[in-house]
Amino acid sequence: SFYVREALGVKTWDIYDDVIGAYGGKINQIFSIGGDQDLGGGKAKKANRFKPVVLYYGPFKLGKGETKSHELKLPKYIGSVRTMVVAGDANTSAYGSVEKATQVKSPLMVLASLPRKISPSEKVTLPVTVFATENKIKNVSIQVKTSNGLKVMGSAVQSLNFAQPDEKMAYFNLVVGSATGIAKVQVIATSGSEKSVYDVEIDMTNPNPVTSTFTDVVLTPNSTKTISWKTFGIAGSNKARLEVSSMPSMNLNGRLQFLIQYPHGCVEQTTSSVFPQLYLGDVADIDAKRKELIQKNIAAGIARLGNFQLPNGGMPYWQGNAIADDWGTSYAGHFLIEAEKKGYVLPINFKSKWLGYQQKEAKQWRFEPKYGNDLAQAYRLYTLALAGNADLSAMNRLRETKGISNESMLRLAAAYVLAGQKSAGQSLFLKTSIDGSSDGYSYYYYGSSERNRAMALETMLLLDQKQKAFVTATKLAKEMSANQWMSTQTTAYCLYAMSKFAVSNGPKGINIQFSKNGKGETINTGKSVADRSLSVASGANSITLKNNKANTVYVRVLNTGILPIGQENAVQSDVTASIVFKNRKGSVINVSKINQGTEFVAEVTIKNQRGESVQNVALSQILPSGFEIVNTRFTDYGDAVNNIADYIDIRDDRTNFYFGLKARETKVFRILLNASYLGNYYLPGLQCEAMYDNTFLARTKGFWVEVVK
Repeated sequence: SFYVREALGVKTWDIYDDVIGAYGGKINQIFSIGGDQDLGGGKAKKANRFKPVVLYYGPFKLGKGETKSHELKLPKYIGSVRTMVVAGDANTSAYGSVEKATQVKSPLMVLASLPRKISPSEKVTLPVTVFATENKIKNVSIQVKTSNGLKVMGSAVQSLNFAQPDEKMAYFNLVVGSATGIAKVQVIATSGSEKSVYDVEIDMTNPNPVTSTFTDVVLTPNSTKTISWKTFGIAGSNKARLEVSSMPSMNLNGRLQFLIQYPHGCVEQTTSSVFPQLYLGDVADIDAKRKELIQKNIAAGIARLGNFQLPNGGMPYWQGNAIADDWGTSYAGHFLIEAEKKGYVLPINFKSKWLGYQQKEAKQWRFEPKYGNDLAQAYRLYTLALAGNADLSAMNRLRETKGISNESMLRLAAAYVLAGQKSAGQSLFLKTSIDGSSDGYSYYYYGSSERNRAMALETMLLLDQKQKAFVTATKLAKEMSANQWMSTQTTAYCLYAMSKFAVSNGPKGINIQFSKNGKGETINTGKSVADRSLSVASGANSITLKNNKANTVYVRVLNTGILPIGQENAVQSDVTASIVFKNRKGSVINVSKINQGTEFVAEVTIKNQRGESVQNVALSQILPSGFEIVNTRFTDYGDAVNNIADYIDIRDDRTNFYFGLKARETKVFRILLNASYLGNYYLPGLQCEAMYDNTFLARTKGFWVEVVK
């Protein structure tokens, strides 16, 4: 009975997240949503720096009066281990345990320390500590081996002399090449027959974002064309994807990549990153590996959205905020209902709580023309109808309201169709103008004229307005394939509406052959879009395509890379951003040369140059590898840094602040830093942007800093 599993009769709750993360984001619960495998996957691709020792043996049988000894082989480890033995005799119901701590040491030991990450072209000093614990250790030779483009400057071998047992330091200078990935560093100390080895891994990352260029060609029936492109940026960062479409290209890969790599994780962006991926398989012919990845991404997105939900069923804009966001709640719910229809499992109780919130809000709603909250109500009613819980009285009330916008009527028409009242939807639709420019409302609901057009396209499809839908979709595809910026909301909604259009329009099918480096491959599919990843050689690349079918095919090759460090462009548009460094006393210091161990404050000043307020501004500061962020969230509770923002997200190597700015307002943010590692490092520039308005943007140039003894 001792070994029987027993149910825990106590319910436990913990408030660990609330206490430890009281001054910011949740600890360790950020997983990567979406993305190319080498861009995300949370913990998968990080260097493993500290490997624990846990060994488990048994159970063994020990006869009466018998003695046994066991030999355990430890991995590379220096420190203290605790050995525990648990014994039991079922016949006499007797149990006991004993434990003992043992020091693990060898006559010669070596220890090295590196920053958590490092960027290309940087130099870092690797301090190596050698411990001699016995008299016989006199002369020690230390050798450093590196991999993956990380090199030792000067001699990779040094020697130390010991007169008696002691510890001494040796320093090696490492320089990073242009490669990124995980580098391994091995330090080997030898003295006579004694040898000690220390392995450490380090992440080599380029802080610059992924940049992409594209080449388009149109293949007329049965024609052949060759596309050439040149790789750019640092070696190893180049990728290319081929997108073939039987309708005008909508830059599917480029737009999807923007969503997946977008670094901020509010409710709208978390939803946007996975929403279009739900429909990718319906529209595009994609390989099995990508299908599997998409399923993983969507499941992760659903789980993350479940963590946003408040007790009242609504969803705040940022995780941990207490007030539900009107649009965010409807948008996330819209995605989750569609995901459920595709067979994904929703978080427990999510749907019933969300429905309760939406129904209550729909009943309480009152028209506020200055906020244009009629669109939020129309979208809310649409999501309720989609979930099979249409609130017809609220829909009728909104329909009778004077002064509601064109977009609201279009969205409400869609709700009527879903509620089974197609004629009501039809008559509403006839009162709207499709190309009316959108009112200034988009602001509160993350919209834009393209987003509203995508919403209108969805309504036309529901109402079987094939001709109008075709005209709108062609226009939308043109806007998407142009090289213009779109917010996450606009991008996701356009991809979602276009996917629905492609399915309802009936695919024309694709049959093309392409050869890359002499290897032939055929894409033959009944779907509207096909997507393949291409292998890339650095330098000039080309691919030859032949259209085997009597329809016109649109082809786009998307070529991506990451620019080298120091090539970012400074931009100031409607907002100014500047950074100064101060010591603890408040006087300005120069960080281009700074002493190791100095604690100092980075002070960032942001000023809104517009005569109107701006919401959802994101400020990101990536820090050099040799600096560490001093986390004041659970030490001195922020007397050095008292930042006020809607949301603060502090990572290993960067800080993100999210906030709104009133007209002409200035805000100051402070980050407490420590110059921890000797070497030369690159301090990237600041980036400050309004997440739904790219005309409000500031980027500054970075510069090199040196940490000296």
